[in-house]
Amino acid sequence: MLKILLPGFFLICSSVLWSQTPLVVSKLTAAINFDGVPDEEAWQSVQPLPVTMHSPVFGNEPTEISVIKIAYDNEYFYVSGILNYKDPADIRAFGKKRDLLSSTTDWFGIILDTFNDRENAVSFWTNPNGLRLDVTVKNDFVDPNSDVNSNWNTFWDVKTLINEQGWSTEFRVPFSSLRFQVEKEKTRMGITIIRYSPAKSEMATFPAVPPHFIGSYWKPSLTAPIEFTGLKPENPVYVTPYITGGTGQIYELNEAGTDYKMNSTLKYDAGVDAKYSITNNLTVDLTANTDFAQVEADDQKINLTRYSLYFPEKRVFFHEKNDVFDFSFLSGNNLFYSRRIGLYEGNPVRIYGGLRMTGRINKWDLGILDMQTAKFGENPGENFGAFRTKRSVFNQNSYAGGMFTSRLGMDGSYNLAYGLDGQFRVTGDEYLTVRWAQTYENDSLNKFLDLSPSRFIINWEHRNLKGFGYDFLYTWSGDKFNPGMGFEIKDNYQGVRSIFQYGWFPDEGNSMRYQRIMLSTAGLWNTATGLHETTTGVLTWYLESKKGYWLQLDGFLYVEDLADTLNLGNNQAYVPQGRYPFAYLSGQYNTSYSHALSANLTGEAGKFYDGWKLSLHASPSLAIGAGFSLDMTYFLDYVNFSARSMKFTNHIVGLKGLLTLTTKTSISTFIQYNTAIDKIYSNIRFRYNPREGNDFYLVYDEGLNTRLTREIPSLPYSEGRTILLKYTYTFRF
Repeated sequence: MLKILLPGFFLICSSVLWSQTPLVVSKLTAAINFDGVPDEEAWQSVQPLPVTMHSPVFGNEPTEISVIKIAYDNEYFYVSGILNYKDPADIRAFGKKRDLLSSTTDWFGIILDTFNDRENAVSFWTNPNGLRLDVTVKNDFVDPNSDVNSNWNTFWDVKTLINEQGWSTEFRVPFSSLRFQVEKEKTRMGITIIRYSPAKSEMATFPAVPPHFIGSYWKPSLTAPIEFTGLKPENPVYVTPYITGGTGQIYELNEAGTDYKMNSTLKYDAGVDAKYSITNNLTVDLTANTDFAQVEADDQKINLTRYSLYFPEKRVFFHEKNDVFDFSFLSGNNLFYSRRIGLYEGNPVRIYGGLRMTGRINKWDLGILDMQTAKFGENPGENFGAFRTKRSVFNQNSYAGGMFTSRLGMDGSYNLAYGLDGQFRVTGDEYLTVRWAQTYENDSLNKFLDLSPSRFIINWEHRNLKGFGYDFLYTWSGDKFNPGMGFEIKDNYQGVRSIFQYGWFPDEGNSMRYQRIMLSTAGLWNTATGLHETTTGVLTWYLESKKGYWLQLDGFLYVEDLADTLNLGNNQAYVPQGRYPFAYLSGQYNTSYSHALSANLTGEAGKFYDGWKLSLHASPSLAIGAGFSLDMTYFLDYVNFSARSMKFTNHIVGLKGLLTLTTKTSISTFIQYNTAIDKIYSNIRFRYNPREGNDFYLVYDEGLNTRLTREIPSLPYSEGRTILLKYTYTFRF
């Protein structure tokens, strides 16, 4: 697929871009008419940036012409694009909703490493309809499942226009929305600009970004250096009060316990958030009586493993510069997990208020958080605190840092955690990651060198999709390690993991873009008893075509030692103590995004402990016109332990509908049915967003019981419903 000489040349160029003379960004000499068409005289004097095909054939000339420019004035950073098509019918203009993620639409976006730390970035995207999508990137996009956060929002604008030649766009990002450092009147950042065309499964970038890493165009370490002179942005104060009002209805047992009666309550509340940039690179967020009424419901899941389920954070307040608070032990394990704040056993808990300060002081990244919650049931009111700092060392792809968290109950209980970590680029694509942490809580004693309340990992990896790669990991979680503000998918274990892979890009005439063969093995042992728990082996073959579809086939081998009974699928079945070797096959297919209808299909079948299982997952997506989309998820799990006459079948069906009348107005529905709990959950949200920081929401939630006779007395059809209005308005001072 790739030409013989170009990949090595571009890889070398990209690896040293940060040390080269930066591109000096043009300062506009006259005002522009911000209308999505960069045709003013001020734009004419700005030189366009060279664009290179990223995929399907890296290094080739893009099949379509793109005229991309960047410029700035005293207040804004501007990006413009004239994105032509030989055949305008190839334009895919699906979706208008704020923060919509879709692979079936054209995209134009920028990755902006504002601190030039080659690890973290902010990103801004639009499509031909002019929707706004802003995200943050952390950890140099090592883990595609956790290192991009699309729930982050900031203040910026974009305009677009579709014409006979294609479409054009103008971005306008206030410097007050960015965090950066000024040294001797100079500000250096890193930038990558991307154009994506699903009709041709083609992506083009500036600079030339080699496809040798997972999602390499997301990586801040591969951005091109740019430089501004004399940035002196304002530091405005944003104050955002909110009000909510509505009604809640819940069905509860009567005093005799013989039937259910409906209780209705009026719901009303108010609160305020504030944001102030102390300096260009340090921001304080304050919140009082924090509310998250508009947040979308979690996806329903069924657990067929020995591990806890992980649910991502969706509340906007916790997403500002959230990369600073990251202290990851991989696989979702983290010393800081913001869902511990304001949630208790799945129930929302009132947050009285708090503050968060994030940014950079000299070479140190800094994060400080303090939140106070109310009492909920038997859980006392609690104060949550976190302090995180880190800085670059040795080179711009390495850092060292530390973290401290505290969870203090108003009843005198407490939980403290502290840790040190570092990630070091040793040479080339060789990286070493080391993290260590300890916890300390009431009625417990620990020593600095005590392994019982400790957690650590040592990870050496070769980060490159091309050629031979590897990844070695050792991990330890002591039997008394208990991070009160963290998340652990499993307690009390030590383990090793090794991954060996070989990937290659076939020649240009091949229909395949990329292929990879991978072998991974892992083993876990109980740290307290030393007994074996799990051994796994996985053989994987992955291939990706130039037309955009991809296929992955896996063979799994497990040896599980259960010291206790394992309950599965919401207690629908169990596996007794004992040793269980078993194996199964898995396949996953993802269609191309070149058409309005796309889908991901996954299947697993084979032995499962002392029985067998069949699992299917389908997630089709249909885009209809510019403003309507329909997404469906379906999970089927059939588990059969025939020797013990035990089996169950579980279905989870999810349906998401989205109607966007304009880029400012949307109606979304999310309906989920889970047979494991015999319930249907529905969430309907209307949003009017005339400008950033000004929102009107109408939210409807209801839970329905589908098998009323599973309890005595029979359950009501509806377990409760809520209708809420929420209005926010942001004042700038």
